[in-house]
Parts: sequence; C-alpha cells; structure tokens
Amino acid sequence: MSEEIAKDLINAVLGFLILLLTIFFIVILLAIRYRRKKRENEELRSQFSEQLLQSQLEIKEETLQHVSRELHDNIGQIASLVKINLNTIKLEDAAKAASKLENTKELVKQLMTDIKLLSTSLNGDKVTRVGLFNALQNEADKITKTGAFASRFTQHDNIPPVNDEKSIIIYRMTQEILNNAMKHSEATEINIDAYYRQNSFILSVSDNGKGFDIAEKLADEKDTGNGLVNLQQRAKVIQATVDFQSSIGKGTITTIKTLL
Repeated sequence: MSEEIAKDLINAVLGFLILLLTIFFIVILLAIRYRRKKRENEELRSQFSEQLLQSQLEIKEETLQHVSRELHDNIGQIASLVKINLNTIKLEDAAKAASKLENTKELVKQLMTDIKLLSTSLNGDKVTRVGLFNALQNEADKITKTGAFASRFTQHDNIPPVNDEKSIIIYRMTQEILNNAMKHSEATEINIDAYYRQNSFILSVSDNGKGFDIAEKLADEKDTGNGLVNLQQRAKVIQATVDFQSSIGKGTITTIKTLL
C-alpha cells in the first residue's frame, strides 16, 4: 500500500513539474511574442513619423511650386498690365485717362485678391487647416483650371473626420496619384471619389487614360521604391491598403482604404 502511495506521490510530483514547465514555456513564448510585437510597433511608429515628416515636406514643396507658378503666370501678368496702364495714361485726354484709371483700379483689386489667396496657400498646414475633403476639392479645381483635364471631387457618404496625421499622408498620396495621371496617363478626365463603407474610408482616383500593365510596372519598380511601390509603403505605415486596377487602353483606378 505504501508503494502505491509512493507511486501516486511521484506521479503527482511529475505531473506538477510538467505543468510548471508547460506554464514556464507558455510564459516565455508570450514574452517573446510581446517583445516582437512591441518592436514591430516601435518600427511602425518610426516609419509613420518619417512618412509624416516626408509628406509634410512634399506638401510644402508642392505649395511653393504652386506659389512660384502663380507669381509668374498670374500675379506677375496683372502687375505688368497695371504698370503699362499707368505708363500710358495721357492726362490731356480726360475721358481716356479716366477709363484707364478705372481699368487699373479693377486690376489692382484683382491683384490684391490674388495675393490674399496666395498668402493663405503659403500655410504648410493647409490640409489640417481646411480639412482633407476641402483640400481634395482644391486639387480637383486646380486640375480643371489647367484646361487640359476635366476633374471633380465627390464625397458619396457622410464620412467621419480623418485624423490630421493620417489626412496629411492620404493627401500626399492622392497628390502623387494625380501628378502621375497628369504626366503619364494621357487622360482627359481625372476624378476623385470618397466613400465610407463598413467603418472604412475609401478614396478612389480614376482616369480615362491609356492604362498600364500593373504587374510589369511593380516589377520594374521593385528595387527603386518609386511610383506604385512608394504608394504601397506609405499606405502600410497608416495601416491602409492601396489597390491598382488598370489595363492597356482602359484607364486606371487607384483605391486607398483605411479603417476609421
């Protein structure tokens, strides 16, 4: 009887030790998994910060280029007309002088309006200031203003606010998509559509251009980190996805999707 008790005791001790070892290994595995997850999160946060800074710098650069074009093409032209008007006024002809002065006053008013609008665009935080959707509408308006394309922005649903950091990166991604379409697609229409479906914000940029082979394009860019690959990397740091739909002769649709 004592032998059976001893055996039972030994089995109980062995079982307890096995249980302890099992718990120990589970704790070790959970600790390793936690450290790995923590490291991945830290890397993701670091990538997000880098992408956010890069996107902010690119928006500012784009803004400065826009200001430069406006100064040269619009404000500079109006200022030249004001100068010409003032230099050619003949005071001896009162009627013509009054007409030119009136015309000059209108030009100066237009000049002041344009300078005021230009000063607001100098604000590098315009996306956070005016909101993502207003900023996208402005992009569509600028594209239409070129006269080379028709463009529109449509918000299809009541979309909850997108946080500022995510808005900046989405806006810069959209700018990059639009610039690529204007440069390479040979399109006549470039449209932006925003949706809110199943707790996700979906932004789609479509054009009626010549299209391209997506697999071939991604393979060409694999080692360069440009174009489509760059968009994929930016989407990843805000936990979004970017999807490309295109074929030769049938235009392109680029879709960004992220949970809100």
